[in-house]
Amino acid sequence: MEAKARYKDMKLGEWLDLWYATYKKPYLRPYSLRNIEQMIRLHTPAWLKEMRLADIGVLDLDRALSDLPNGRTRQYARQTWHAAFGKACKLGMVERNEVELTDPIRYRKQRGKALTAKERWDFLQAIKGTRLEWLMRFYLMTGVRRAEALALEWSDIDEEEGLILIRGTKTEGSYRTILLTDEVRHILDEQRKQNEADKQNRGRGVFPFSAGYVSHAFKQLCPAHHLHDLRHTYITLCAESGVNVRVCQQLVGHATAAMTLDVYTHVMDGYKRKEAAKFTLFPDLQAQ
Repeated sequence: MEAKARYKDMKLGEWLDLWYATYKKPYLRPYSLRNIEQMIRLHTPAWLKEMRLADIGVLDLDRALSDLPNGRTRQYARQTWHAAFGKACKLGMVERNEVELTDPIRYRKQRGKALTAKERWDFLQAIKGTRLEWLMRFYLMTGVRRAEALALEWSDIDEEEGLILIRGTKTEGSYRTILLTDEVRHILDEQRKQNEADKQNRGRGVFPFSAGYVSHAFKQLCPAHHLHDLRHTYITLCAESGVNVRVCQQLVGHATAAMTLDVYTHVMDGYKRKEAAKFTLFPDLQAQ
């Protein structure tokens, strides 16, 4: 009751900022923090932020959710508000978590679309000589996430052991090591030369680019795909090359083997269909 009386006039916007600074910023990784910050800053309507926390009802939240793009954005905004209202409820600032009374947002993540052999060739030709050539090759050769490559430091590369530490951006389990193969070593050597030639980039990590710049540049180079499709391409090539699914899971930092197996199954189904189409017991009948 004391907390409720003390914060009875607090607006939602004020509470979201306080909740973010107190309960999220000290504990989460930059990638997760950026998503939450964007949900608060960009996808929580100004009119809702101006309302007193204690005055907000289910209809207000439904209105705000209905104004957001359907799909992942709406789902993640609801999750963010639900967590913030849940904490306010525990602190006695509100009587109940009103977000729980809104309808759950159903969103099915679209399957990644791997680049075909021709698309990979065209893409490699398109990136030749560009500032992002070695970063894009690194994505293709390792399957790391966008933020994982951009967080890579030179100190994460163990030349003696032939390993690279990937600072996972999703979960604790996504922290992992990958092999420093000859191809990847060449990519990193070329990137180091590029950084040394650019005085502004010295000491700023292996790939000194912003996430937004990288995604925008990729879309210009490969309009039919999203940057994350390079990761899907890597997993697909692992499946086609016969790499054990458990090994691939560890290389890409999937939380469960099921996530990797989903791609493997899709690839193998396509392969089996193609091979089965070659078979017939009665070739002579087909000619008639």
